[in-house]
Order: sequence, then C-alpha cells, then structure tokens
Amino acid sequence: MKHSLLPFVVFLCLLLLLLLPPLAQGGRKQKYAPGELLLEECWGQPKANDCAKKCSRTFKCVHRGHTCCWTYCGNICAEIGKFFERKK
Repeated sequence: MKHSLLPFVVFLCLLLLLLLPPLAQGGRKQKYAPGELLLEECWGQPKANDCAKKCSRTFKCVHRGHTCCWTYCGNICAEIGKFFERKK
C-alpha cells in the first residue's frame, strides 16, 4: 500500500511546483504608453534644493505641475517650464 502512495505524492509535489511560479510573480505587469517613460533633459543649472527632489523609479513626481527630467545630479522633479527652455 505504501509503495503505491509514493507516485501519487511525487505527482502532487510536481503539480505544486508547476503552479507556484505564476502565483509568486505578483500579478500582471503594468503597461506604459509609448513615450511615457522618456525623460527630457533639464536645461540650466538646478540648485542643491532642486537636486533633492528626486523622481520615483517610474519617473513620476509627487507634486502637481512637476515633471521628471535628467540633470548632472540625477533624475529630478522640476517645475514644468523652469528648466526646459534652452538658453542661448
């Protein structure tokens, strides 16, 4: 009787291993629109307090009226229109 139980237990373990990876992935990945994750360059010299306002990993800003752009001090949240004009 014990000998016939072994293949059944092995089958259950394999079935469990096959079902676990989809459950452990955390659901669906969020899709982003094309161009949503593109960054602009901030033209100008941000001050030290501007460099402290970092973007999130998904290039989002907490404050309204701010957008994520890249500078010498990393990706920062800058006011829209503040650093985006190219100075001649």
